[in-house]
Amino acid sequence: MAVNPDSRNLQSELMDDPSLDDLEHRQALLGLRRVNWWSRTDSVVWHAIKTRTFPASGAGPLTILDIASGGGDLAIRLAGIAKREQRAVCIDGCDISPTAIAFAAEQAVAAGLNNVRFHLCDALQQPFPQAKYDVVMCSLFLHHLAQSDAVRLLQRMREAAVQLVLIDDLRRTAFGYWLAWLGCRILTSCHVVHVDGPLSVEGAFTTHEAHVLAEKAGLHGASIRMHWPQRFLLTWRPGQGDALEQH
Repeated sequence: MAVNPDSRNLQSELMDDPSLDDLEHRQALLGLRRVNWWSRTDSVVWHAIKTRTFPASGAGPLTILDIASGGGDLAIRLAGIAKREQRAVCIDGCDISPTAIAFAAEQAVAAGLNNVRFHLCDALQQPFPQAKYDVVMCSLFLHHLAQSDAVRLLQRMREAAVQLVLIDDLRRTAFGYWLAWLGCRILTSCHVVHVDGPLSVEGAFTTHEAHVLAEKAGLHGASIRMHWPQRFLLTWRPGQGDALEQH
C-alpha cells in the first residue's frame, strides 16, 4: 500500500514549483479541469451552499470566495449553476500563481461570465480581495499545507465568512490513492497530473485529522461528510458550535 493510514507523507508537488514551465502549468490546469469535472465536486459544493445560506430578501448577490482557485474551474462551474437556477452570486477566486490567475480569467471570459473575478493573493499571508464574504471555501488546497498552515488557513476562513465555510478535499485512503493513480492516467495525458495526483492523496488528511484541525482553528461543531471520489466536505457556520453547546 502506498498510503500510510497513520501519518501523512507530505511532499512537494510539481505544480507547487514556481519554476514550472508556463505551458506545462497550463496543460496541468486543463488536465485537472477534466479530473474535477469527473469528480462532480461542483454539484456537492453547490448543494451545500444552496441549503445552508439564506440571503435576506432584497439583499444583493451571494458573495463567495474560492481560495486557491487554480484554473478557476470550480468557481466558473458554480457561477454557471447559479445562472441556470437564477440565483445571484458574485464569486472571487484567489491564487498565488500568476499563471493560474491568467488561465482562470481567460476561462471566465470564454464562459461569458462577468460575475467571476480572479485575484493574485497568498491566502496565508495577504488580505483577501474583500474583508467579508457570505461563503468562504477552498477545494483541493488543504492537503498542500503543513498542519500549522492548515490551521492558519482555517482561522482566516472563519474570520472572513459571514454565513458558511466549506472545505472540500481528498481523503488519505489506499483506495483513494489507486483511484487517483488510475483516474489521472485515464482522464489526462499530462505528466504533471500523473505525478501530483497520487502525491496529493499521500499528503491528504483523514476525516478525523481534518476535524481536529477545524477544532484547533475555532470551527467548533464543524460537520464532515464523505463523497465521491474518496473526498470529504467540511462545513461550518458561524455560531454553529455555540448552538450545539446550548443543546
